[in-house]
Amino acid sequence: MALECPNTGVLDGEENRCYQDFSKRADEFVKKFLDDYKPNRYTGRDGGDNVGSKVIHDPVWGTTLFYRWELQLLDSPLLQRLRNINQLGLAASTYPSARHTRFEHTLGVMSVVTKMVDHINQRERTPVIGKRDFYTLRLAALLHDVGHCFCSHLSESIYGKMNEFVLLKKSFHIFKTAKEHEIFAYIIINTPTFKRFLQENIQLWDPALDYEQLLVEIGYMIVGANLPKSKIEGGGYEKKYYLTQIINGQYDADKLDYLRRDSYTAGLALTYDIDRFLYKIQVRTKEENVGGETVRGKHLVIPTAGISAVEEMAFSQLMLASYIYQHQKILAVDALIQDVVQGLVNNEKLTHPCDFLNYCDNDLLGIYKQPADGDFNLKISDKTFDSVTRKTMGDIVKRIKNRELPKRALTVNPSVLLKDHEQKPYPVPDIADRLQNIQELREDICAMATQISNELPKNLGGKEPIDKYDIHISIPKTSIAKDLSNALVITPTGKFVSLSEIVRLSDWADAFAWHKWNAYVFSRADVLPIVSIAAKIVFEKRGLCFDEDTVFSGIKQNEKIQEATSYLKENNKYPS
Repeated sequence: MALECPNTGVLDGEENRCYQDFSKRADEFVKKFLDDYKPNRYTGRDGGDNVGSKVIHDPVWGTTLFYRWELQLLDSPLLQRLRNINQLGLAASTYPSARHTRFEHTLGVMSVVTKMVDHINQRERTPVIGKRDFYTLRLAALLHDVGHCFCSHLSESIYGKMNEFVLLKKSFHIFKTAKEHEIFAYIIINTPTFKRFLQENIQLWDPALDYEQLLVEIGYMIVGANLPKSKIEGGGYEKKYYLTQIINGQYDADKLDYLRRDSYTAGLALTYDIDRFLYKIQVRTKEENVGGETVRGKHLVIPTAGISAVEEMAFSQLMLASYIYQHQKILAVDALIQDVVQGLVNNEKLTHPCDFLNYCDNDLLGIYKQPADGDFNLKISDKTFDSVTRKTMGDIVKRIKNRELPKRALTVNPSVLLKDHEQKPYPVPDIADRLQNIQELREDICAMATQISNELPKNLGGKEPIDKYDIHISIPKTSIAKDLSNALVITPTGKFVSLSEIVRLSDWADAFAWHKWNAYVFSRADVLPIVSIAAKIVFEKRGLCFDEDTVFSGIKQNEKIQEATSYLKENNKYPS
């Protein structure tokens, strides 16, 4: 099976120079964790796969057996590092018990992979998924989150926009649809140090395995790239789509774990029928043309009788997005963290995407007048974010630690907006596109707020200095759940169809987004009315049209906003 790797081909091409730079930096990162680590060696009379195995108990999935090679990896500092990266970032500031980490999630994904394979194989007289593929899937589950940086997906939103990462992602087709941390995972497990560590220290089930081939396969599965076709006994070819689909697909184990774990730790009564889903999930084969040859494509599918379980999964995704991922208080604290990260970038502490790998959540929260020790210390705490602000890094981290969150100054959603000419509500994606395409939005709101503050008397909150970092803007994604529309369903007649041909889940998502999606402008409390007015004016200047009756209706300081607006208009000081 020929696998196309990023670091092959014309090595002096721009794309490969970029990959080699990432690989070299990631290799240094891996060395820090693995150079001094020597895993336990396991011996036994029978020499079987169960030698050295242990069980681990989990409140979500129960008890799972871990093999010796998995424990050797799991006990490594590289994997233990995931204990210091929260699955939900700083969601615990709003949901106090939502403190589970990427480590627990990793264990959970491996448990789900095991359950999926067991149920798939139980349906057939001869196992569909053999021993080699089973163990490979479990290793992919174990390593799928090894590329996460601090605060999980939040840090991705910063380093993923750096020029180096943009070039890397564009350069290789296998990275096209991958998330940033998945690309990092691919690079990490294919570094020279990790490959050498696996070969010299990990007692895999088959010592004769091609380690490099194994890791590239696992990398493909993690980034969501399908493995190439392979020859089968008796002639012909097959393509095992299910290997990638179980790890990074629409019915993947990652989703099955986080849907349960995130809602469980947050204390939300969300669930889906996992038993029915596992009972129904299966691998089915269909003939297809790949590169001019007929190939037996093996796909992960659900029969039409199991669609109700998928609908429950989709609904759980939507509700989690509403309750947790796009909760206004969580978005507010995320906005503060993004400022801290951007401050580290501006102060040249994070100059390359790979720099983000070196820090975990506690490192970020340590930027707070602590004794000078380590990389993030008192010196960084006293640094301002840029040359035009008086705010220091320590000021913002202090607010996060003490939960002094900015307040909601303006909410933008379909219910408060009207189209200019038709007076019809905007579609949600149009709103997001308009907001995201406004350059220097924060700076414009700050300048407008300063102008308004200078015009208002003190009794209406005027004459207060307003800093750029007193204002925070959050524009969440409009797609609030991973699209299941293209998930494969098999009909009673054996026909493969996409889920969207049977259930219009996209309609659910659109309707849900209409009622639940919000973009926010946050502000420090004492200047909130001024920032509210300023944000509205800036958005109006950029083409948005607000419903005057509802635009401020949900803001707690609505009366003060109206009073300040009236003063400005009555005295001909309302900015035009």
